[in-house]
Amino acid sequence: MNPEKIQSDIDALLTYMNDDLENLGETIKAVYFEFNKNESDRVAIDEKLDWPEEHLFKIINICNSRGLLTKNFRDFSQIKLTEEGQSRAISVKHGKDRSYELGASMQISTLNVNAPSQIGNGNTQNIKTIFNQLIQDIDNSQASTEEKGEAKNRLAKFLEHPLVNSIVGGVAGSLTGLI
Repeated sequence: MNPEKIQSDIDALLTYMNDDLENLGETIKAVYFEFNKNESDRVAIDEKLDWPEEHLFKIINICNSRGLLTKNFRDFSQIKLTEEGQSRAISVKHGKDRSYELGASMQISTLNVNAPSQIGNGNTQNIKTIFNQLIQDIDNSQASTEEKGEAKNRLAKFLEHPLVNSIVGGVAGSLTGLI
C-alpha cells in the first residue's frame, strides 16, 4: 500500500475520532470507540470513509502500534484516542489551508542555526520533538543535578500555564509527561 495513502488514512481516522470527541464535549479518557460490525462508530466511519473492513482494521492496527490510539481488546471494540493521536488530529485539522494566516513574504538577513530547525512558509512544526530535544539537551548539559531539575521544573510550570496550554493545545498535557 502507498505510504502517502496510509498517512492520509491515519489522519482521516484520527480526525474523525477527535471531531466526535469535540462534538460530544468529552475527553480522550472518557470515550471509547466501537469499530466492530454494526456498532455506531463503525456505521458512521463506513458512511464517512467507505473503506473495506480489512483496510479500516489495518489503519487501526497501525495507529495502535504507533501509540496514536489504544486497543483494549484483540477485537476492535473499546478503542481510545491517545494524546498523541489527538494532537496529530488537531494538527491535521488546523495545519491545512491556513495560508491566509501567513505573511506574504519574509526576508532574513542573517540566520545562524546551531540545532535542528525548520524554516519555510506553511510548515507545520512538531512541538513534541522540540521539547524532547530540549529535555535531552538539559540532561546532557554539564549543569549540576539540581540545576537540571530546576530547569525541567520551570519548563513544566511553563507548559502548565493556561495561556501556553491554550496556544499549544492538546500537546501541552503530553509534554509535561516527558519531563
